[in-house]
Amino acid sequence: MRRVVKVWMALGAAALVASIGGLLAVREMRQAGTGADAPLARVPGPHGTYTPVSAFQPRVPQGARVDHFTLTAEYRTLTLGGEPVRAMTFNGTAPGPLLVAHQGDVMEVTVHNRLSIPLTIHWHGIPVPGAEDGVPGVTQNPIPPGGSYTYEFVATEAGTYWYHSHEASFEEVGLGLYGAIVILPKHALYPADRDYTLVLHEWPNASTAKAMMANLASGARDAGSNGGMMSEGMMNGAGTMGGMGMMGSAAQNSEGASGAMQHVLPGPPLRTGTFAPTADDYAALDEMAGMYGTFTVNQNADGTTVLPAKPGDLVRLRIVNSGNMTHLLTLVGAPFRVVALDGHDIANPGWLKNVLLPVGAAERYDVEFRVPPSGAAYLVCADPDATARQELRAAIGEPGAWASFPGISAAAIAREPWFDFTDYGRGRLPGETVFRLNQAYQVRYNMKLTVGMSMNGMVYAINGRVFPNIPPIIVHTGDAVLVHIVNDSPYIHPMHLHGHDFQVLTRDGRPVQGSPIFLDTLNVFPGESYDIAFRADNPGLWMFHCHDLEHAASGMDVMVQYAGVTDPYPMNEMSE
Repeated sequence: MRRVVKVWMALGAAALVASIGGLLAVREMRQAGTGADAPLARVPGPHGTYTPVSAFQPRVPQGARVDHFTLTAEYRTLTLGGEPVRAMTFNGTAPGPLLVAHQGDVMEVTVHNRLSIPLTIHWHGIPVPGAEDGVPGVTQNPIPPGGSYTYEFVATEAGTYWYHSHEASFEEVGLGLYGAIVILPKHALYPADRDYTLVLHEWPNASTAKAMMANLASGARDAGSNGGMMSEGMMNGAGTMGGMGMMGSAAQNSEGASGAMQHVLPGPPLRTGTFAPTADDYAALDEMAGMYGTFTVNQNADGTTVLPAKPGDLVRLRIVNSGNMTHLLTLVGAPFRVVALDGHDIANPGWLKNVLLPVGAAERYDVEFRVPPSGAAYLVCADPDATARQELRAAIGEPGAWASFPGISAAAIAREPWFDFTDYGRGRLPGETVFRLNQAYQVRYNMKLTVGMSMNGMVYAINGRVFPNIPPIIVHTGDAVLVHIVNDSPYIHPMHLHGHDFQVLTRDGRPVQGSPIFLDTLNVFPGESYDIAFRADNPGLWMFHCHDLEHAASGMDVMVQYAGVTDPYPMNEMSE
């Protein structure tokens, strides 16, 4: 299986550096036709009504504190690992500034676009109202070069989140348009003496960066790297129908369409029983390593990050993965516990030692530990990629901590077991509402993830179809929704649901044994299956997509559409 993966990787790399002459044709095809079998459907809401998504605005409590932020998108040359990198930044840095608010505050963020290309900002993991989600062509028009736009929402849920461009996101996020958000709770469940946020990112190598910049310059959004959008694999039809923003022509929706899967890459056997990493998992971890040349913690690629702390200090590390790869991290020198996942506290988390955390794309892990008497603890990486192991690390403790780093072999760390979030913590938090697998659900949806080839290149599919030719998941306000996810492919798919969090009920048919786990991004490894549940309590139009952004750009997206909600924006502007 690993040999098959590497062959398809090579095909993807070739596509990435190939001619981009067909990209403008892709964009022109977005302007064509409409059809009923598109990402949105004409389904009326209560009493036969229709409401544009733009009507779902924030409800600001009277007298609420307003936190004002300004983000300016601009080009900068950053020095990463001793090499100059032409980047797109917020306020001159990548990651952009850390946005900190208190639970209940109103966050008002004004964005100025000083780039030569459009952008939007998505507030990843925060349940913003429908109009504020930052998806171009769905919840707003893109912010044009020279333009400005103000987002506003209430910071209702404390936790660790992040923000990033949702316009040509494979390119724009990859080249620097991202940053972290911390919403501090009214009453901290796990208070700490020191609180640090670390944003992990992988930077494209020279050939990848050149192709990404060329895609952006051509105006072809979300080209991806594996022949997907680059070869007409995703947005192969766009237009409007009666203000509904339907996409995809009947001809393009047919089985003979250029984006249709003609050959499916076989996945590993579906898993059953207990959790343990497999050879397929390790192969999938290394899928995209050849595309990247530098790995950063915040803006440091030297592997010398030191976060000040004293022996005895209780430290909270908020780890945010803003890239596309999954990274294996652990703490050396002190026991630790995972106190939150994707911003959601875990009830009664246990202490861990010699355990690897598989931090997937877009996921957030909040880790707590006490600095040992020796003076430092060390966050280290056990990825298969040697450059990532060298650069994705940080010391927490006294100045000069790296001089005291114990000589621990990478091979020894790589043999450590992986963290199993489905059997971690005990009990539940006060007032926590949970789902049960055998309860009544108004909506049930089966999501099978596959990878294959179309006439023009590699595509990533949901139920055998490539976006925008995937019918939406229709929900009504108040519905309980159950989604069964199966990864029948040799790749990792971090599936992200906009506007909601969901509870993980089972993995590989086995019910979650520990504390209830709530996420907004689920890292699904090859052969894994999950049951997840959420409450349809935030009306709007919401993407549900793979957050390996090249996979999303090449088709792995579906819309969660509330009945009666329409799109007043031209969906030919839609971009993942």
